[in-house]
Amino acid sequence: MNASSPDYLIAAEPGADQGKSLADYLSVLRRRKGLLLIVFLLLFAVAAIVALTLPAVYRSTATILIKEQEIPQEFVRSTVTSFADERIQVISQQVMTRATLLDLVDKYTLYGTARQRETSEEIIARMRRDIKLTPISADVTDRRSGSAVKSTIAFTLSYDSEVAANAQKIASELTTLYLNENVKNRQQKAAETTSFLDEELARVSEYISEVEQRLADFKRRNQGSTPDLSMSNQFNSERIATELQRLDREMVFLQDRKIQLESQLADARPSIPIAGVSGTAALEPEDRLRLLQTQLSSLTGTYSDSHPDIKRLKREIANLRSETGLTPEAADRGDKLDQFRVQLAELRRKYSDDHPDVVALRRAYTALDQAVKASESDSAAADGRRVRKPDNPVYIQLKAQIETTGSQIDVMRAERKTLQVRLQEFDLRLSQTPGVEREFLELARDLDSSRARFREMREKQMQAQVAEQLERGRKAERFTIIEPPILPEKPYRPNRQLILLMGLVLALGGSIAAVALRESLDAAVHSPKDIVRILQVPVLSILPQLPSPLATRRRKLMLRAGLLIGLIGLTLVVTLLHYFYMPVDVAWYGVLRRLSN
Repeated sequence: MNASSPDYLIAAEPGADQGKSLADYLSVLRRRKGLLLIVFLLLFAVAAIVALTLPAVYRSTATILIKEQEIPQEFVRSTVTSFADERIQVISQQVMTRATLLDLVDKYTLYGTARQRETSEEIIARMRRDIKLTPISADVTDRRSGSAVKSTIAFTLSYDSEVAANAQKIASELTTLYLNENVKNRQQKAAETTSFLDEELARVSEYISEVEQRLADFKRRNQGSTPDLSMSNQFNSERIATELQRLDREMVFLQDRKIQLESQLADARPSIPIAGVSGTAALEPEDRLRLLQTQLSSLTGTYSDSHPDIKRLKREIANLRSETGLTPEAADRGDKLDQFRVQLAELRRKYSDDHPDVVALRRAYTALDQAVKASESDSAAADGRRVRKPDNPVYIQLKAQIETTGSQIDVMRAERKTLQVRLQEFDLRLSQTPGVEREFLELARDLDSSRARFREMREKQMQAQVAEQLERGRKAERFTIIEPPILPEKPYRPNRQLILLMGLVLALGGSIAAVALRESLDAAVHSPKDIVRILQVPVLSILPQLPSPLATRRRKLMLRAGLLIGLIGLTLVVTLLHYFYMPVDVAWYGVLRRLSN
């Protein structure tokens, strides 16, 4: 047939090369059913072998609750401020040390066969992989900020082992280690805090003693000039100034009184006048002598020296002089002494004792008085007579008052000098105060800050001691077991059912892939479409294939092999179901019970 025939055109159209239909795929599956079954059974057998041969691993798990502090933190605040998850990680590093893990391996003879071919480092790494720590978090409210945060409230601690008893024992050992290590760490941190505060308190106390000693030395060097005594110095200075003013007033009063007494003393006589024959008071010899001398002076200008009255007066004057022992010079000195006494009293009314005129007149009076006393002493010694003591009570009283007043004035002068010295001392302290104030204030501030630091550290030390007792009494935040590790009854892994299911899926997929690969590599003609695809000519008719003895025997062998493999597979499936899902007898009785219903 030529290429222009309608049949050829129909066979050569693109519809002839379109994708395979479901019938084609079914034809391929029928043609490759042996390969499909073999690959499927082989892959599923491998998965079953893997599921059966994998060792069972048991997991024992303990749940540990992070229990809050029993006593409210408003009353006692713990010195351990780290977060729970942070402490868990720290404890994990402390527990999972080489020495601890090796002790557990030796104690329970873990990894018996593996220890013969693996190093200790590999065994430790394997054990660390078998230990599982999983935090359990929850949404809580932060007390400080009031916002919702994630917080670790508990954690689980597990251990995987091929021996169920070992899984429970190691999980129990690890749980105990975590609990003990947590208590140990908290107590150690509390003790370290207390120890640090003790050392810091001792250091601050020593520094305070040093500053106090420096301040004491400074006060000793600048005694009375420190700023803290400034008000006291000012007060004392004003008080002393007031006292000096009072003394000056009293001294002026006493000096006036003394002047008055001296004036009265000048008018008084030392001796009491002796009564005369006529009953009149007789004059003292010295007074009579002065009176006669005055009369003689007045009569000398009137009469001559030969006048009887003048002669009489001269005789009486000579007798009185011989009686009293007073020479004319002594009498003149007595008169002059009286004049000095009167002048001195007048000057003291006008000026003070420090005035130059008063000082000069007092010196002259003192010198003349001493000369008169010396002459009287000499005259009395020459004449063998004693000076007559004053016997006038008024004179004696005035003399005593003058002496008392003078003594009081001398005492007040001495007191005034002492007060002036003290006033100068306080004024000097006040003048030195600004110079020493800067260093004093620096030392005082240092001492105050150190004492405040000491009080603060003392309060913290007491809080740390209470917190340490809180940790020792197990009243602070702690780990509590709420679910202890139990003996596992079922393996944690492997999940044999899942492995079988995955093996089934993989076996099915692998068998289909093998069939597809085999079909793609096959160049034989199996259908009219293959002829059309290869020859590009239409198919007029299809002759049926005549059966051959060889093909018949091959089909029988394939059928028997399929039945055998199916039986093996059925046996394998029943075995797996018996060991990993449900015993066969239980399943059989269950099926019968359902059928009977």
